Amino acid sequence: MAYAAPLSLSQILEQLSNPHLEQHQTPLQDQQIKSLQEKLSFLLDFLDDSWQMRNEEVRCLEREIRDAAYKAEDIIESHISKNFGQKGFQERQVSDQTFCENFEIVADEIDSIKTNAAKLNESWGSTYLHQSKRNLLPIGQSRVDSSGKSAMVGFRDDLNQIVDQLTGHPPSRKVIPIIGMGGIGKTTLARNVYNDPRIKEHFHIRAWASISQENREREVLLSLLNSMEQLSVEILQEEDTGKLKERLYKSLNGRSYLVVMDDIWTTKAWDSLSKIFPNDRNGSRIILTTRLLSAVDSHGSPHHMQFLDETNSWILLRRKVFGEDSCPRELEEAGKEIAKNCKGLPLSLVVIGGHLSKANRTKDHWDYVAENVKSVVTSADANCSEILSLSYEYLPHYLKACFIYVGVFPEDDRIHVSKLIKLWVAEGFLKPVKGKTLEEVAEEYLGDLISRNLILISQRSSSGKIKTCSIHDMLRDLCIRKAQEEKFFHVTVTDKDFRIFAEGIKYSRRLCIHQDIFHKELSNSDTSKGNPSMGSLPTVRSILCSCSASKIFESGDRNLFPLLRVLDHGKGKLDGFPIGETKLVHARYLSFSHDGKISVPKILPCFLWYLQTLIVDCKEVHLPEEIWRMPHLRHLLFGKCYIPCPARSQIDGKNLALGNLLTFSKVSSSSCIKEVFERVPNLKKLGILDEHLKVSPFSLGTLVNLHQLENLKIRSEYECISIPMNFTFPPNIKKLTLEYCRIPWKHMTIVGSMANLEVLKLRYKAFDGPEWKPTEGEFRKLKCLLLLRIDLVQWRADDTHFPVLERLYIRECYKLEEIPCSIGDIPTLQIIDLDDNSPSAVTSAKIILEEQKNWGNDSLQVHVNCAIEEIHRSRKIMEDEILGSNDDTLLLKDTALFGKFLSMDQILLPDGIITAVVPRLFEFLGRDDYPQLQCEAATAIASISTRLTNHINILIDHGAIPIFVRLVSSPKDVLRKQALEVLGNIARDSTQSRDLVLSHGVLMSLLAQFNDKTELSIMRKVTQILSKIFRTKPLPHFEQVKSAIPLLAHLIHTDDKEVLMFVCLTLINLTDGTQDIIQAVIDAGVIPRLVELFLHPSPSVLYPALQTLYNIISNGDDIQIQVITDNGALPFLCDLLTTPNSEQHVKKGTCSMIGKLIQRSKDHIQAVIEAGIISPLVQLLQNAEFELQRVAALAILSAIEGTNEQIKFLVHEGCIKPMCDLLASPHHVIIIILCLLGLGNILKVGEAEKNQGNTEDVNVFAQMIDDAGGLKKIKNLRTHYDSTIRKIVKKKLVLYWYEEDDNDEDEDENIEAL
Repeated sequence: MAYAAPLSLSQILEQLSNPHLEQHQTPLQDQQIKSLQEKLSFLLDFLDDSWQMRNEEVRCLEREIRDAAYKAEDIIESHISKNFGQKGFQERQVSDQTFCENFEIVADEIDSIKTNAAKLNESWGSTYLHQSKRNLLPIGQSRVDSSGKSAMVGFRDDLNQIVDQLTGHPPSRKVIPIIGMGGIGKTTLARNVYNDPRIKEHFHIRAWASISQENREREVLLSLLNSMEQLSVEILQEEDTGKLKERLYKSLNGRSYLVVMDDIWTTKAWDSLSKIFPNDRNGSRIILTTRLLSAVDSHGSPHHMQFLDETNSWILLRRKVFGEDSCPRELEEAGKEIAKNCKGLPLSLVVIGGHLSKANRTKDHWDYVAENVKSVVTSADANCSEILSLSYEYLPHYLKACFIYVGVFPEDDRIHVSKLIKLWVAEGFLKPVKGKTLEEVAEEYLGDLISRNLILISQRSSSGKIKTCSIHDMLRDLCIRKAQEEKFFHVTVTDKDFRIFAEGIKYSRRLCIHQDIFHKELSNSDTSKGNPSMGSLPTVRSILCSCSASKIFESGDRNLFPLLRVLDHGKGKLDGFPIGETKLVHARYLSFSHDGKISVPKILPCFLWYLQTLIVDCKEVHLPEEIWRMPHLRHLLFGKCYIPCPARSQIDGKNLALGNLLTFSKVSSSSCIKEVFERVPNLKKLGILDEHLKVSPFSLGTLVNLHQLENLKIRSEYECISIPMNFTFPPNIKKLTLEYCRIPWKHMTIVGSMANLEVLKLRYKAFDGPEWKPTEGEFRKLKCLLLLRIDLVQWRADDTHFPVLERLYIRECYKLEEIPCSIGDIPTLQIIDLDDNSPSAVTSAKIILEEQKNWGNDSLQVHVNCAIEEIHRSRKIMEDEILGSNDDTLLLKDTALFGKFLSMDQILLPDGIITAVVPRLFEFLGRDDYPQLQCEAATAIASISTRLTNHINILIDHGAIPIFVRLVSSPKDVLRKQALEVLGNIARDSTQSRDLVLSHGVLMSLLAQFNDKTELSIMRKVTQILSKIFRTKPLPHFEQVKSAIPLLAHLIHTDDKEVLMFVCLTLINLTDGTQDIIQAVIDAGVIPRLVELFLHPSPSVLYPALQTLYNIISNGDDIQIQVITDNGALPFLCDLLTTPNSEQHVKKGTCSMIGKLIQRSKDHIQAVIEAGIISPLVQLLQNAEFELQRVAALAILSAIEGTNEQIKFLVHEGCIKPMCDLLASPHHVIIIILCLLGLGNILKVGEAEKNQGNTEDVNVFAQMIDDAGGLKKIKNLRTHYDSTIRKIVKKKLVLYWYEEDDNDEDEDENIEAL
C-alpha cells in the first residue's frame, strides 16, 4: 500500500529514536534516521495531495513507494529480530556492516523516488493540489446516519405489491422469492417491507437472516433467533444445530410470522431450513431474496426486481451526494450522465454517490467520473465490479489500507468495531493527529468509510455507538482482489486455496485463515529440513484466524514468522501462552483462548516489547511484575486477571506506569489498589471482577483518581460489593454496568448523582431490595436504562427522575409489579422494550402506550418479547403428542424436540410430567424396528438423568439401570454412548444409586468395551463413567474397586488428553481411600506414568496426576510413599516450581504436595533438601502472590520442624526475610501465627547454638530476624486484634529479646499448647 507502507516505516523510525531501547537498536546514526523520516514525510504529503491523480505515472510511483518502504521495513526489523539478545561482538559487527550496506541502498532508492515525486509536483502546479487538500481527513468525526432506515427510491410499487401478498390470502404458509442481480436492491426492498408499519402490525413475529454462498447453518439459526430476541448465553454456546432448530420451531409454532431469508444461493440452503418453519394456516409468510432463479424456482411466484429508470437513478444518486439539498446547476448534466451510465443498478449508484459526496465537486472531476463509468459498463456483474473498483481507486490514500483490511474477515461476518479499531492501530494504518488518540482517529476513519457506503452498520450499542459493522460480499471480493494486487494479505478458506498458498504467502504481508487447514499443511512440510516452498516467511506481519487454526507456533513452525505484528488465534483453545520462547519483538497484537488458568511469562517485555493489545479469553490470567515495563500497552482484556502491585515489584526501573493503557478488563478486585490505578492515568474503560474478598471502601475509592475513565463495569462473582454512603465515582463516567453487587437501593443516589452518566445497566441483582424510589434531580443525562434480573417489586419513579431517558429495557424482572405510568411522559422516551416474565409489567407498558397515543404521541414504541408463554405452550403440545399419538413420524419429531427441551437448564419440569413421559420413552427405547426413535428416546432419557435426584429416581423405578447396562454392549454407537452417559449420571447422584449400578455388573460391561478397535469416543465415555462411579464416598467394596484398576493402568498410557484426565480423576478418588486400595494402585504400576505426566503440557492432566500422588502421600504408609520418591518425583516437582510458564494452581498443588511430604518425617525433609527444592520454595515465599505464598509458607514452616541442621540449612537458603515480610499481612491471622511459630523454631536453634558456645554468646538468628525488619514487625503485632498472636508475640519477645514477662502461668500454658 502506497500510503500504509511509508506510514508504518515512519513509525518504526520513530521507535528507533528512543534511546532507552538498547536491545531494539540498529547501528544507524540519528542523522540517518532523521533524513529518512524527512523523505517519508515528504512522500506522505505527496500522496495526500495527489490521491485524485490517476494516471499511470502516478500509479507506478505509488508502487515504487510501497515496495521501497516494505524493503526498508524488512531490512530494519529483520536486523533487530536476528540480533535481539545477541552477545557475540564479532558476529554482531558483521551483521551491522551488512545491515548498513543494505540500508544505504534502500535509502538511496527512497531518495530517488522523492526526487521523482518532487518533479511531478512541480509539473502539476499548485492549483489542483490546493483544491485536493480540501478533501483530506476531516477535522471532526464523520457523520453517520443513525436512523437505521435503508434509502429506497423507485421501488414504491414493488413494496406495495409485496405487502399485499404478505397480508392477503391464502392462510397457508406462503413463500415469496425476490429475484434480481447483485446490488439491484433486493435486500433494501426486503428490509423496507420488513420494517413497514403494516407488516409490524400484521405479524406476531418477524425474523431475518442472511444466508450467502457458504450457508453456515448454525450462524443462520442464531441470526434468526437474534432478530427474534431469543438469544441467551446458553443458546450462543449451543453447537448442536438440531437444538437450535428446535428452539426456532417452538418460537414460531402457532403464531403468524414473517421470515426473511436474504441472499440465498442454492436450493440446498433453503431445503435444509424449510422444515423448521411451521405451517399452521395462520397467514405466515417467508421472503427469499436471491440472485439465482434456480435456487427458488419451485417456491411460489417470484417477484423480479427491475433496474431503476434514468429519472429514479438520478434521484437516488442526488440524494446520496447532497441529501435534501439541491444539486449545483453546473454539475447536473454530468450527474445525470453518471446516473445513466450506472444503468439502474442501485448498488452502483449508492457507492458512486458515496464517492462523489467526499470528492471535489468540480465539473472536471464529475466529467472524469462520468467518462470512466461509461467506459466500464459492459455487462451486469462486470459493470458493478468496475464501478466498485473505481470507488476504491478514488479513496484518499489514508483510507485505502483500512478499507481493504476489512476483507480479512469472513464473508457476512459481523465485525466488532472495537476489534477492528485495535487491529488498525496495531497494523500502523493510522496517521497520528494531535490531541486525539489513535482509537479516536480510527473511529473517524470508520465513520468516513461508512458515510461512503463502503462499510455497513450492523448493530448499535445501547448508547447508540456502532458496535458491529459489515461489508457487502461484492465489496469484500473487491478488497481481496486489491489485496492480492498490492501483496497486502492472502486469504485461505479451503484446502483448495492452499495450492497457491506457498507461493502467495511468500510475498503477502498478512495471512487470513478461515478454515483449520494451516497447521495440517505445515505439518506435512518438513520445516526442519528447510522446505523450499515455505522456509522462513519474513514478509508476513499478521496472522488472523477466524477458526481454530490455533497451533501455528508448535514445534517446527515457530520460526516461520519472525517479524509478526498481529497474531489472532481466533476461537482455538491453546494449552499455554502461544509464543513460548519465540522472540516476536515486533508484535503489537496478541489474542488467544485458553481453558483454565494461565500465567503470562516474565519474558513478556523482552520478547513482546511493542505489544499494544493482549487479549486472553480464559478463566484466570496472572500477569508478571514485568508488565509494568511495557509502556506501549493500550488494551488488556481477560476473563479475570491479577496484576502485581508496581510499588512492591523487584524489577528495575523507577516511576513505572502504563501511560498509554486505555482498556483494562477484567481485573480482580484484589488487584484494585491505589498503586495500580495511579499508574494507569489515561484509562478509559475498566472492568472489575470481585471475588470472595469484598472490595473495601479504600480500594473502590481509588477509582476517583481515574479522571479519564468513561466506561466502568463491576461484577461480583460470589459475595456483594458494599459501596459506602460517601463513595463517589470518577467524574467522567458515561457508562456504568453493575452485576451481582446486591447494593441496597438507598445507595442508588450515589449513582444518580453521577453528572455525566448516559448509560446505566443493572444486571443480575446489582441492587438489592423490593423498592426503588429515585430522588428528583438525579440522572440528569441518562439516556439508556437496562434492568436485567433485578428483584425489584415496586419502582416509584416519574418523568422528573429521568428527564432525558430515551430507551428503557427490562428483562427477567419477575417480581416487578408495574412500570411507573409517568415514565411515558418523558418527552425524549423512544422505546420501552421488555419480556413477558412479569405479566403485570407488560400490562402497565401497554397502558402507557395507549395513553401516549391518546395524547397524540405516536413516536413511543413498546416491544414485548413473549418468551415464557411460548416455551410452556410448546412443551404442552409435545407432551400430549408423545403420550397420545401412535404416528411414528410425529413421535420421532416430538421425542427429539422433548429431548432438546429437557436440555434447557432454565426450564423446571414437575415430577408429574417426567413420571408420565418416562414409560413411553422406555417403550420407544425397545423399538428395534425403528432405530431412529430408539436413539431419540435414549437421548431424552440421558437428558433426564442430568437433572434432579427425583427424576433419576423415576428412571431407576422404571428399570433404567439393567436396561442401559445391556445397551452398553449395543452394536449401535449412539445407544452405547447414551447408555454410558445415563449410567454415569445415575452413579454420580448418590452412593445408593452407584451401588445399584455396580450390582448390575456394569464394570464387566465396561471392561468388555476395550479391544484393539475401540473408538476414541468410546474410550473417553468409559473413562468418564469410571470417574463418576468412584466420585462418591465412601468408595465401593474393595473387590469391585480392584477390578477396575488394571483397566485404568492400561488407559493411563494412552496419549489422548481427555482420557488421561478422566483416568487421573478416577485415581484421585481411589487414592483418597484406604491403604489397601492405594497398594492396589501402586501394584498396577501407574506411579512411574503419573510422575511422567508432570511433564504433560495440559494442566487438566498434570494437576490430577499431581493430586493423585498427593493423596498417596497423605493417606499411604511410609513404604507406599517411598515408591513415589524412588520413581524420581522430587526432581520433577522442583522443575514445576522453577518453570516460568507453570500454571499458578499447578505451583500451588506442587507446594502442597511437598509440604505434605515434609510433614511425614525428618527423612523426607532431608530428601526434599537434597532434591534442591528449598531454594525455589523460598523464592516463591519472597516473590509470589499471596495465595501461592501461603502454600509455600506452609511447606517451609513444616520443614522448620526438622533437625537443627535442617533448620540451619533453611536459614542459609534465605527463609527468614520472606517469613518476616509475611508478618505485615494484618488480615491473614493463620499465616502470621505459623510464621511466628516457624521463627520461634529458628530462634530455638539459634539459642541452642549460642548455649553451645558456637556463636560467641549471641543468638545469630535473632540478629538476622532483626536485620530483616522482623523484630519491628513482631513488636507491631503486640497490638494485633487477635489474642493468640498477641500472646505468641509476648512470649517470643520475653524469651529471645528479654522483654519483661507480664504473662501469667495459664497464658504460658496456652502458648505451649498452641
